[in-house]
Amino acid sequence: MTKWQPKNDSAEATALQIRGKKVPRAIVQILQNRGYKTPQAIEKFFAPSLSDLHDPFLLHDMEKAVTRINRAIGKKEKVLIHGDYDTDGITGTALLVRNLRKFGLDVQHYIPHRIEEGYGLSSSGINRAIEEKCTLMITVDCGSGAINEIARANSHNIDVIVCDHHQPKDNLPDALAIINPKLPGSKYPFKELAGVGVAFKLLAALQHRTGKPMEDLYIDLDLVALGTVVDVVPLVEENRILAKYGMKRILRSTKKGIQALLKETGISKELNSYHLSFIIGPRINACGRLHDAKIALELLLTEDMPHALKLAHSLTVDNEERKKIQDEMYANAVSIMKEENRDKDRIIVLAGDDWHEGVLGIVASRIATENFRPTIILTMKQDTAKGSARSIPGFDITEAIGTCSALLNKFGGHTQAAGLEMNQDNLERFRTCINEHAQNLDAWVFEKQSYYDARLGLDEITSELVHFLKYFEPTGIANPQPVFLSENLEVVGVPRVIGTNHLKISLRQGKKVFPAIAFERADEILGIEIGKTRVNCLYSLAEDSYLGKKKTSLKVKELEKIA
Repeated sequence: MTKWQPKNDSAEATALQIRGKKVPRAIVQILQNRGYKTPQAIEKFFAPSLSDLHDPFLLHDMEKAVTRINRAIGKKEKVLIHGDYDTDGITGTALLVRNLRKFGLDVQHYIPHRIEEGYGLSSSGINRAIEEKCTLMITVDCGSGAINEIARANSHNIDVIVCDHHQPKDNLPDALAIINPKLPGSKYPFKELAGVGVAFKLLAALQHRTGKPMEDLYIDLDLVALGTVVDVVPLVEENRILAKYGMKRILRSTKKGIQALLKETGISKELNSYHLSFIIGPRINACGRLHDAKIALELLLTEDMPHALKLAHSLTVDNEERKKIQDEMYANAVSIMKEENRDKDRIIVLAGDDWHEGVLGIVASRIATENFRPTIILTMKQDTAKGSARSIPGFDITEAIGTCSALLNKFGGHTQAAGLEMNQDNLERFRTCINEHAQNLDAWVFEKQSYYDARLGLDEITSELVHFLKYFEPTGIANPQPVFLSENLEVVGVPRVIGTNHLKISLRQGKKVFPAIAFERADEILGIEIGKTRVNCLYSLAEDSYLGKKKTSLKVKELEKIA
């Protein structure tokens, strides 16, 4: 049984009046535990404002970048935007292309091929800029480590502005400007912007310098929200503001591509972070995982609705193919893990011949989550092993990989995800090396612990509580959907299995009864005795609509039977 612990449990909270509305005790408790200690901070959480965004000129080299773009506008220069093949890079590229064209610039764009070129500023991208006779290149979601590529661009008289959010290494490229909140010595107050967020700040500075209304830029917050949420950056402070306002615009977006995605996915009345992270985002990522991400960028730039609908459907087809490949690889990887007893390792390292590079990270993430172990999945082709790593909370996977850098050809990433490449001959030595590093850490790091935000009696689940929970959106890293603990609940009614492997029950405490669904827990139906079984439960709350009526239900995360 995993341990259930409160998150940063502070002093017992009481209900609060804000703008004439009573905020329930449990909501106040959660926000205080998350650092919102005063009524003013809680009110700001509920009603963040675009005016709270930081001055973009606090970012290093912003002045240089805006001055150079202004010069390009005056001279009508040709500009290339070089993005990345994931949702963050694609939305950031679309954002810059759309807005710089409003200034009359001749803007070209380039997205590298994941399999053929890999991550980062591409040599082929530099070639494209040379061929198109571009004199300025702006990167999105990449470039902080592109020393050789930017040197080559400089040798062809192409100035480079880097917009990136990845952790830079000690040596920086000789770019005209590097805009990255994670630069050493950066005075920018918020370090966790997504790549599209950094691109937004560049455009915000340009709007300010040229006297253009910010509303002209705010209409593209739908792109910023999509890239920010899907890139799994912390959804607090500026990211929360950008995502919250951007999500409000998505359902009424004027972009044909976003309209087509909504129609393709059947999203029409309500949208939250789940829809972006698990329905829309995977479609945008799919084409880049399997072949060419340029299709997704084309979708976000097109003004032709019939064409947009065709592109959106092609992304669905790609996503279904991606799922099939992913499931086959996952089954293969699990089989290898069990045969080799790798699930006992502190860091799981698995390799297979010709595994598809585009889904390595997804498979690594799934295995890491299920086993609560940092996981590295590699594909072996010719003499090389190339892979993706995913981590667990509290474990810096890139730092761990770095302790074995002598065995690698290249690597890079952040605390929870990384990429790496090595010669196949070094694979076993690498597995030994990284696990030796992990052995130096406390064992509790690798013990899964389940947390809850507040204890809750079922009588506290009111329409007011559910109403205020909606204000937590967009939820994600650093701002997760609240989880509650309720104890000594009676299982009532007739339990049944729904879907493929889900347990549906009803839970009662006193006079209050709520329907509950426990995903992937159908086997527990055998141990339930109606009227006798009592449980402690970790769950989140959901409000479902059916035939015009709204009903609150419990989405069970963990159940513990009481002896």
